Amino acid sequence: MTFSLTIKTTDDIAADALIAEQAGMVCSPLQGRLALGEAGCAAIDALADDPATPWAMRQAIRQAADWRRTSQTMDELGFLLGYTSAQMDDLFRLAVTITV
Repeated sequence: MTFSLTIKTTDDIAADALIAEQAGMVCSPLQGRLALGEAGCAAIDALADDPATPWAMRQAIRQAADWRRTSQTMDELGFLLGYTSAQMDDLFRLAVTITV
């Protein structure tokens, strides 16, 4: 019988904690828009109005019942808006605290 021991580093633990935190980052589009602010909303609206923006992305901006941080669409949207992954995390952290 063999045993293997896996030791997690501090970085591994932090990465696991971030993954768990992101799983709970779900906001309404209104919360997301309020977190983005006026300039961010203008940019996201421009994407939604641009026929060159993929159809699925335009629908996610306009029609989604909620925005999930773990969604690939949110990663793509963040990229299109010029946000880093860490900035997207911060936006979601803010958005989930907004009550309307």
